[in-house]
Amino acid sequence: MNKLKTFRSIKSRIISYYFITILITISLLGFLLWISVRGYYYKAMETILKDQVVLSTRFYSKYLNDSDAKKIYEDLEESFFSNLDVEVQILDKEGRVIWDDLGIVAGTKLEYTDIKMALGNETAVWVGKPDGSYASNKIMSVSAPLKIDSNIIAVIRVVSSMDMVDKLLDRIAILIISVVFIVMVITTILSLVISNTITKPLKKVTNVAKDMANGKYDITLEKIYEDEVGTMAETLNYMAQEIKKSEKLKNEFISSISHELKTPLTSIKGWAITLKLKEFTDISQREKALDIIIQESKRLSLLVNELLDFSKFTSSKMKMTLEDVDIEELLKDVILEMSPRAKRNDLELICEIPRLPIIEGDKNRLKQVFINVLDNSMKFIKNQGSIYIKAEEKYGFVVISIKDDGIGIKVEDLSKVKQKFYKANHSKHGNGLGLSICDEIISIHGGSLDIISKYGEGTEIKIKLKVSNS
Repeated sequence: MNKLKTFRSIKSRIISYYFITILITISLLGFLLWISVRGYYYKAMETILKDQVVLSTRFYSKYLNDSDAKKIYEDLEESFFSNLDVEVQILDKEGRVIWDDLGIVAGTKLEYTDIKMALGNETAVWVGKPDGSYASNKIMSVSAPLKIDSNIIAVIRVVSSMDMVDKLLDRIAILIISVVFIVMVITTILSLVISNTITKPLKKVTNVAKDMANGKYDITLEKIYEDEVGTMAETLNYMAQEIKKSEKLKNEFISSISHELKTPLTSIKGWAITLKLKEFTDISQREKALDIIIQESKRLSLLVNELLDFSKFTSSKMKMTLEDVDIEELLKDVILEMSPRAKRNDLELICEIPRLPIIEGDKNRLKQVFINVLDNSMKFIKNQGSIYIKAEEKYGFVVISIKDDGIGIKVEDLSKVKQKFYKANHSKHGNGLGLSICDEIISIHGGSLDIISKYGEGTEIKIKLKVSNS
């Protein structure tokens, strides 16, 4: 829980991740650099000492004999190590000091690995703090055997203090640490700048989202960067516009549905009150009143059924009763049912329906689709107009075309007419759900409902349904 609280903001996580990653990286690089520099200086010191020791042992081994041994002690330091700030020692075959230019007592036995290895005929190096009191700092010693006629007669040992080298390495270490510190300060500043470029736009997005949650959809976000945050801002702006449209459609739908419900109810109520009047005795008028009540009741029932269907579709509770459907027979039944209305409106229904294969579907729902499409065509067509109903089998589908020569649909409305609640013409009766429900029904059947229209010339609706495999 504490860790979560520490890194609960994106800003703190970005700064922490940058800081930790770069700190580890730069510290590791600094440490490796220091190790390399230390190795370089130690190796350089070792090479210098070793070259001088080897050179001196080779010289004396070649040109001197046993009788000249004393001469070695006299001029060794002056001839070979005069230019080096070093301590020169000569030890016998037992490892005891024979001669030391700093005055270590002769006969003192030294137990260092480089001496032992030199007595074993090797040139060796040793680094560390020596025993005793003659040197308190770290030293480097190089020992080599001194041979005459291939016999080891002594060991020449050169000792150098590492104090100057270690002080130099300490200064380099301080420099590396300073560089690391400066880099970390710069990293922290850059992390703050980078995190602000992310968190500030995100805070704006969050604030705007909260405002939208409270119903303020007129706020727009400025797209500052061409990145994911910028895309998020664009998406939020788009979402706000779509919500505004949906809110507008919802309000229009509520207004429309209220009107659609009120009109038949007012008519039914008015005629029911009229029928109760004692002076209303004309039989033909009473029959007409009852017909109006029945007609308005059907209209009200259809409206309620559409609302129920919409509710079922949105909650995915709509169930289809699938069966083999003779689409030719179904279309003819629908045309027969709609013919009286077409005659009343002086419309001509022109049909071209050949023998069609059986499809699998819900007969009542498909009938609902065809009636709704024909109803729309009759609504938006002038008197003495024509509706063409054509069906054919094509590539495993039954294609039904219902085409009218009515007013058509405007280009800006064409892509929206299948949306829920959308009405291209608010002067006509309807709730904006008909085509939306039809499209859902056809989609559930695995088909498609396409609308082709040109404003002023008419509309064609093409319905494709899969042919049954059985």
